[in-house]
Amino acid sequence: MKIVAVPLAGLAAVGIALAVACGGSTTASATGDNDSGASDAVTDASACAPIGTTRPCHTCPPDSVGSQTCTSSGWSACFCDELDSPVDSSVCGDGLCGSEENCETCPVDCGQCASCGLAPSCSNGASLPASFTPLSGLDCADTDGGAPSCGVGVDAGPPIQDTNCLAPQLKIGLQGVSVVLNGVSSSLTMFCIVQANDGHSSELIITPQLSGIPDHGPQVLVPSSEGTFWGQSTGSPVLSQFPITINYQCFEVDSNSTWEAVLGAISQAAGSIAGISGNPYGWAFGIASAAAAAAEAGLMASDGASMRLDYQQTIDPSSFLEMTNGKTWTVEQSGNNNGYNWDWILDIQSWGCSGARNQ
Repeated sequence: MKIVAVPLAGLAAVGIALAVACGGSTTASATGDNDSGASDAVTDASACAPIGTTRPCHTCPPDSVGSQTCTSSGWSACFCDELDSPVDSSVCGDGLCGSEENCETCPVDCGQCASCGLAPSCSNGASLPASFTPLSGLDCADTDGGAPSCGVGVDAGPPIQDTNCLAPQLKIGLQGVSVVLNGVSSSLTMFCIVQANDGHSSELIITPQLSGIPDHGPQVLVPSSEGTFWGQSTGSPVLSQFPITINYQCFEVDSNSTWEAVLGAISQAAGSIAGISGNPYGWAFGIASAAAAAAEAGLMASDGASMRLDYQQTIDPSSFLEMTNGKTWTVEQSGNNNGYNWDWILDIQSWGCSGARNQ
């Protein structure tokens, strides 16, 4: 416990100033229980009794309490004891930038984060942009005889070390599913599994089952709370410094029980610790291989499911700064299923932020 003595001379000055400001006398009460700021200045021994009596004083910082003791020469200086549980100054919106707050978590108290000019400020990095623009260099397409290929984003932007930006923070997610041709005789029932890892951590989602999809139907939107597969475990985008490998897999199913079995197998393999609060279809792991293991458990339980779309994409870090600026790309694959042509498209979106290196 830290004790700080407030000098008596300073207290006397405070008392005189208060009394003069109010038009009153500088003579303090002699009752010994007056705890006003002005009475802290009393030094006349007759003004306190008996010796050893204590009273509170109010010239201490907000996170401490003060007391004075009656001595033979009057009230002592005000001694301030720090509270064992200091006042919490880390409540966003209280006007104080506390030790647990910063420009990212509470810009209203700490101010807006500085921008590096090539990415949004991290004060607003967790928010979905108002609009997205295509980043076609990351598109995936099956255009070369059944060997799907994806862009990797090399040279999409300047190397991070050549900019004034800190390492980017990213979110990446599945925006929606578009079906040009469903590949079945009636309407389609399907789901997708998407996993991502950067060699240090990994994440995984399974979409809710999507049913009743016709040919040339409207895009089936996936809420960002369910579709985000990179950066889903935190309120803010996740620091991204290493190549991110994404696996996209989508399945046609004939029975509702198939999707339920896959979801159950993934949940069991992932464990509750990896679960994402508010999203029963997402998991985040501290191990790079964990998402793949959980996805494999789901595939082993996928009797009755036929994989249609299957891509692996590795995105180079040189594109990360550009990806923070609200970007989209497509993952499209087509084929033939028992005489029925199918053509499925996933719309992927990214957003995020970066701070200035020299803040």
